[in-house]
Amino acid sequence: MIETDTNLTDGFRQAMRRVASTVNVITICVDGQPMGITATAMSSLAMDPPSLLVCINRTATLHGSIKDVSHFAVNVLHRDQEHLAQMFADRSKAALRFVDGWHLDCARPPRLADAQASLLCRRTDHHQFGTHSIFIGVVEDVVVRDEVDPLLYVNGRYGSAA
Repeated sequence: MIETDTNLTDGFRQAMRRVASTVNVITICVDGQPMGITATAMSSLAMDPPSLLVCINRTATLHGSIKDVSHFAVNVLHRDQEHLAQMFADRSKAALRFVDGWHLDCARPPRLADAQASLLCRRTDHHQFGTHSIFIGVVEDVVVRDEVDPLLYVNGRYGSAA
């Protein structure tokens, strides 16, 4: 790992707090068990083929498993789903995560029924960098909600664009 100047790290952290990000729940299924985490580090990668990337901290419980699955889903949260963002960020609430509102068959990763958008991705590659891994997925299916009002995260708080 590269040693970074503390002032640079603090400055970078403060700069990133000023970048609004959509809030997503990344899901997979492992041996019939759904798993998911809250993540803001997601971005489109290319239109041809339609693809995106997600960045997962290597200490996250999902990290070890996502390397070994063929597919993952990105569930972009709507502004009324802050409770899901908090639940998937809190390891102590893991048993409650998939109780309600999910399409669960474990033939595919769980899809949130009323997400802002859900994208099913075939995992094609991953790269480790620093504390995180970058997972690249080719989009195979998309479901969108008519109303456009994603949940955002900026300066340590949830909000919306409205």
